[in-house]
Amino acid sequence: MIRYLYSVLFSFLLVSAVSAQTGVGAQGLTFKYMVHTPETKYVRAPLVVLLHGYGSNERDLFELRGFFPKDFIVVAPRAPYPVSSDGFQWFEKELVDGKYSGKKEQLEKSRARILKFISEVVDRHGADPQKVYVIGFSQGAIMSYEVGLANPDKVVGIGVLSGVLPESLKPSIKRSQALSKLKIFVAHGTADNILPYANGKDAVDYLSAQGLKPEFHSYKGMKHSISPSVMSDLINWL
Repeated sequence: MIRYLYSVLFSFLLVSAVSAQTGVGAQGLTFKYMVHTPETKYVRAPLVVLLHGYGSNERDLFELRGFFPKDFIVVAPRAPYPVSSDGFQWFEKELVDGKYSGKKEQLEKSRARILKFISEVVDRHGADPQKVYVIGFSQGAIMSYEVGLANPDKVVGIGVLSGVLPESLKPSIKRSQALSKLKIFVAHGTADNILPYANGKDAVDYLSAQGLKPEFHSYKGMKHSISPSVMSDLINWL
């Protein structure tokens, strides 16, 4: 979650946020969410959807908004399942063959809700439906895989930060022209103590074997976190 970010990240955000027009929490769509819109109104602005990790909320990854290009709309939705008074999850965790995964029904339901939310945001905020990026951390990264790999016609790219490719998703990955064009960014720390580094590497190897071209970045000594280096590489990938 965002609390793992290095202090330099927050320094950058404080500087960047000065020139940004940031919205407040919004309702009326599938999820409660935070939204940042450009100061200059663009006919169809690119859209970034930020999916938080387990036990967090929509305010968490929204702190990253200052990193993205000034013409982007940035939204951060709240996951649907509560785990505490201010913490939420996209699905209940479970192990599948000893690997981190989630309840298949909840994974699929959250995937459908995220897709509906994207459509709602495009309509409400005038985003470009051809330039939608879904970027998630930890459990949110798993949902990025769920959304992009199963519905590659709905997004241009996915950012997977310290995530896992669910075994239950693999049968839904169907080779297609849309899937072949999907941009995939994968970042993982070699010292990740929550979702070990092998999860990131295994996912990249599997996707590469399917004919996809994920861009893999490993970060020596980084634990389960998002560093400024991750964000720099992510923005360069967009």
